Amino acid sequence: MKITSVSPLPVTVELGREPMSFCFLRIETDEGLVGYGEACDSFGASYAGVIGEIVSQVLAPLLIGRDLVAAEPLAEHLRLSTRRRLGDKGVAAQARSAVEIALQDLVAQAVGRSVSAHLGQVRDRVRIYASSTFLDEGPAGFHADLLAPLLERGVRLAKVRIGPEWQQDLRTLTELRGLLPDDVELMIDGSDTFTLATSMPIAARLGELGVRWFEEPIPQANRAAIAALSARSAVPIAYGEHLYGREDFLDALTHDGISVVQPDAATAGGIGESRAIAGLATYYGARVVPHVCAGPIALAANVALAATVPTINLIEYPLFLAPAWEALGAGDQFGIRAIEDGALPVPSGPGLGVRLADDVATRHPYRLPGARIAGTVGGVLDRFVGDR
Repeated sequence: MKITSVSPLPVTVELGREPMSFCFLRIETDEGLVGYGEACDSFGASYAGVIGEIVSQVLAPLLIGRDLVAAEPLAEHLRLSTRRRLGDKGVAAQARSAVEIALQDLVAQAVGRSVSAHLGQVRDRVRIYASSTFLDEGPAGFHADLLAPLLERGVRLAKVRIGPEWQQDLRTLTELRGLLPDDVELMIDGSDTFTLATSMPIAARLGELGVRWFEEPIPQANRAAIAALSARSAVPIAYGEHLYGREDFLDALTHDGISVVQPDAATAGGIGESRAIAGLATYYGARVVPHVCAGPIALAANVALAATVPTINLIEYPLFLAPAWEALGAGDQFGIRAIEDGALPVPSGPGLGVRLADDVATRHPYRLPGARIAGTVGGVLDRFVGDR
């Protein structure tokens, strides 16, 4: 089976207050099979056009005409061929992740199996946690109402986000804790917002509230501060959605002391690389909970990751993206109605088990991001107002 074309599919989907962009990828073969991949920058793909250019100008020429038997050798070929000049992080790694996912999709289709079955499936359903919005967007009752549809379907873990006005956010969180059933556990996302000095009292209060983990409290460049917080925090510290490949995760595990690692197959290098990362994390005694915050192809890839690694029994489910998955034709597989007893079914169809419509790029034309990037906190002045 030879690769005949590699085409990026950047799209923009309207989502209420602001649009969100995604970067899909389509690979065709001489046997008529089509595989799909997706790149993620932790919140969709804000610069989907840039990723698309990397695919078209750099990765496609390295793939077209090649025989495809297994995904990992070609993915490694791309990494070794481009890392010195293009780099091994950021949009370069995101683009390679999309390619690897599409290759896994094709290889599994070629043998008539799902990606999960082909890689060694260990579970038929993957438990999810509800990932919600910033606490400053409304009172506790507002957040309880947002979570209600998933709690009604058996979800028992939920994450909300804390921002610069953290004292008020903690008061809202305390009220929210009182509104939710006792068996619902909470996690907090700090979105790279705080210094070590501010993270410490926040972590102390989260410990009092029984929060399961404190995610990305400190910007990831400050590795020494993350290590200091991990050593002293009253709650486990989680990182991973902005880490790339085994080397990044190995550094985080050995030097930063994090307790929860959150690889995303659409960011960290693909499904195979994320499985290797999970193995490293298990060796170092850290829990693995894949990050998800993109389109249905990225979600399918992370479901396959969780379905094939015994130590992964939970993934993220960003409830605000359910309308986008519906708009992109994946509501039956991954919409809220697909959740039963707090879990998503692992697709059993050939490949990833989810497809994109041929006209997806026409129906959802890509728009340049402009000055404001959806989902950004630390880099946008109207949110990041310093440590308070």
